Amino acid sequence: MKIGSRSAVLAVMAGLALIAYVAFSHYVSSVVPKNGGRFVIPLLAIYFGVAAMFAWRSRQRYSWMLLCAALAALAWQHLDAIGDHAAWLYFAQHAGGNVILGLVFGTTLAEGRIALCTRIAALAHDPMEPRLVRYTRQVTLAWTLFFAVNACVSAALFAFGPLVVWSVFANILDLPLVALMFAAEHAVRRRVLPNMQHASIFEGVRRYIRLMRTSAPPAA
Repeated sequence: MKIGSRSAVLAVMAGLALIAYVAFSHYVSSVVPKNGGRFVIPLLAIYFGVAAMFAWRSRQRYSWMLLCAALAALAWQHLDAIGDHAAWLYFAQHAGGNVILGLVFGTTLAEGRIALCTRIAALAHDPMEPRLVRYTRQVTLAWTLFFAVNACVSAALFAFGPLVVWSVFANILDLPLVALMFAAEHAVRRRVLPNMQHASIFEGVRRYIRLMRTSAPPAA
């Protein structure tokens, strides 16, 4: 199989897996199934997988990995009780994820720090023009507000609205809203900075991943 065909097949498989996970999450979040313990296993696996990844990057990796293993064993022992409150897990994933991303972007706006989007843009533009520095700082603020609004709407719908409405917002509309934000920023950038070379949305994501890979591991 050629490399291009293989990439296309992998992309289709990844897309189908993502759709299946979104549908599964919506079902578990909006309908409390009987024997719900087995329905939260995929989400718990993601939680502990991410935790293990950060633990492994830590300087005290073995201590943190041991803690992750202990918590995973505890969760497995109380799987049925956790399954009875599956919606809370998905709420924590959505609202908590948006809060964390908002902090990741927002904290780089502090005085004396380089905005996250400025750091990403600097991978392709060196030296950085002052207008690009200003623009990327504004984009960082826009993403910070985007994640903050998402978290607040998620919390309000979860607390006061029907569970199925919250689930549609948190599970089904989550990625489309992020894609819409990317597209809107790309359109604004082409209008505000018309004479500058513009990277595609996917190139921007690739640069962000590259930036994260080259970042120093946590000091914990």
